[in-house]
Amino acid sequence: MKKFIFLLLIISSCAPSRFVEPLKKGQHAVALDVGGPLIEFGGLVIPTPMSSISYGYGIDSTKTIYGGIHTTSLFFGNFQGDVGATFKLFNQDKYIPSISISPAINFIKRPDVKGNVWPAVDLNFYWNYGERKNYFYAGATNWFEPEATRVHGESTLKRFIFNPQVGHTTKFGKWQLQTELKFLAPGTDNEYLFVPYRSVFGNDGATGLYINLIKTF
Repeated sequence: MKKFIFLLLIISSCAPSRFVEPLKKGQHAVALDVGGPLIEFGGLVIPTPMSSISYGYGIDSTKTIYGGIHTTSLFFGNFQGDVGATFKLFNQDKYIPSISISPAINFIKRPDVKGNVWPAVDLNFYWNYGERKNYFYAGATNWFEPEATRVHGESTLKRFIFNPQVGHTTKFGKWQLQTELKFLAPGTDNEYLFVPYRSVFGNDGATGLYINLIKTF
């Protein structure tokens, strides 16, 4: 059971939240992100060196569509990616934040095995500030397991994984720098796994750290 949950944890932790704030109408964006769950390596605690690239397009100021490919997985022979959209539900009113929701489909496929698909929904609250409209955000990535059974026919005991996150985006003209801290699979024991995950909550889940560089045009 723990290995199954942490397999989903790894898959869901390959990237930070995508396009928390929708792009402007007609705006394009490409992004490169690196980072992942913290692990102990050589006596140090470091983020796993995962990476992905993504593209987004602003339908209008409240709707953005996007897609991403996970380049580290591709290097190991896995075709992994995600497609989705971000919708702004509420505009910021002083200290009351803007709200966005991002439904997505995540998938992974190897040439020799059946592929897997996982629906997910991100919900984020974000606060713009200053002349450049930088923003802080907080929310959660919610993953769903559609399969009722696992590889060897066992029942899937956990069909929903909740991953809270906090982050910040700094804007420099046509560039944006996003940093995110994500709390992965809280409530799941990370002891006795072959990968030494580390969490700010001890043996509870794992902590992910991500950096995302975005270019708009």
